[in-house]
Amino acid sequence: MAAITPFELVLITIAVAFGTIWTAVNFYHLYPYLQYFVVAKLFGSDPDVYTRLPEDTDRTDLPSIDVLVPAYEEGNVIDQAIGSIRRANYPTELLRIHVLVEPDDEDTRAALASLADEYQFQEVAIPARYEEIVVPEMYPGMPNKPRALNYGFDVSDGDVVGVIDAEDVVDPDLFLTVANALSTEGYDYLQGKLDMVNEGDGWKNLLFRAEYAFWFRLLVPSFFYVGYPVPLGGTTNFFKRETLERASEIRVEEYGSPWTEEQQAWFAEHGLSGSVPWDPRNVTEDFELGILLWKEGFEMALIDSVTREESPLSVNGWIRQRTRWQKGKLYTFLQYLDYPPADRAAKFHGYFQSFLPHLAPINIVGIVVLTMIANSLDYDAPLVVWLVLTLGLVFLVEMFVFHAWGYWRVTERRSPVRELLTVVVLVTLFAYWLLLWGAEIRAIRQLYANQLHWEKTDHHGRNRSDEV
Repeated sequence: MAAITPFELVLITIAVAFGTIWTAVNFYHLYPYLQYFVVAKLFGSDPDVYTRLPEDTDRTDLPSIDVLVPAYEEGNVIDQAIGSIRRANYPTELLRIHVLVEPDDEDTRAALASLADEYQFQEVAIPARYEEIVVPEMYPGMPNKPRALNYGFDVSDGDVVGVIDAEDVVDPDLFLTVANALSTEGYDYLQGKLDMVNEGDGWKNLLFRAEYAFWFRLLVPSFFYVGYPVPLGGTTNFFKRETLERASEIRVEEYGSPWTEEQQAWFAEHGLSGSVPWDPRNVTEDFELGILLWKEGFEMALIDSVTREESPLSVNGWIRQRTRWQKGKLYTFLQYLDYPPADRAAKFHGYFQSFLPHLAPINIVGIVVLTMIANSLDYDAPLVVWLVLTLGLVFLVEMFVFHAWGYWRVTERRSPVRELLTVVVLVTLFAYWLLLWGAEIRAIRQLYANQLHWEKTDHHGRNRSDEV
């Protein structure tokens, strides 16, 4: 047997390293898929992971619900969230809408004033029950969504607290389902389904809908089924108030208070607690909170209520949004490095979900490049190299198929357009990932420069319905 040359040794080492990491990332996701969609559904009892609204729901002892609607420069869509919430099947006196705005947000505040005038002269069966809450300029922290949510939590007092984005259109039975899950069945917090419905706005939006379908119709229920932590979406999540109160206490116990003595004095002076259910420094506050609640043993429910959202129209808007998401996950990872979870499972899942997926672009590119190098040099690589590379490519195809399958499940398109667009998702997903990797690099650069600011995503009302 010929001796291994230095080139061959380097190729083998890099291939095995890339392949091992990529395989680990995919096995982390593949195990829940297999357990939920194969073992349970095909050979088990076909479990239903969703908590649904019973037909005989008792509506005599419902909890009060504070709906926090953080908004910044959302004047052209804020009526969507308010309108759809107002029309929900829930007692008006128990459903309170708090629109959280910044002092300098003239756009949203003008729209709210106009909307109030419009409601005043409409003859509607349900009165407008929403309140504009201005986050004080002197309220500590950098203006962003988690800061606004913390303030909204501090000035409200409902039994249940939920988050709905300004452009959302919610299911009419959402709040009854929430009340059933949290009050009747006793869960601590929950997450609903999200769907990006403006797939007609171009290729990027088509792929975004496929991605959300993959995430909320496949990944989230399978994670939930096997007991993995479920990263929360930025909207349609609801919590018992005491759950968020405890989350705030745990955050301070583990990471220390984010507030200085002077800032704490400001809170006391203004009758506020300075609670931090959401990390005010993390621009992906939903992701971090979901893992924290799982780590602390709170009981979660998934509900089968779909909220319609709108994906960004421009590439720049999409890049800014993804930069924010990726930056927040990396920030969470660095926080775990500074304050490692004591529990081994929490440490494993926390590190895995917050960091390892960011290695995917490096590994995919590495596998493809190594395969091309080996083929171009007509290099007869050892069996272990070809096995690793082949497994990596199999996982790549698996991800393509799952995204296409997710899109097939959610789209309203009819044949043959449905089939054609499913194929488009299948064969162009890699190009979509290239855009994602650009946002990944941008997130790393911003985090390195300590740029923890919130980058705004513009919305245009593409998910507006005739009823809202």
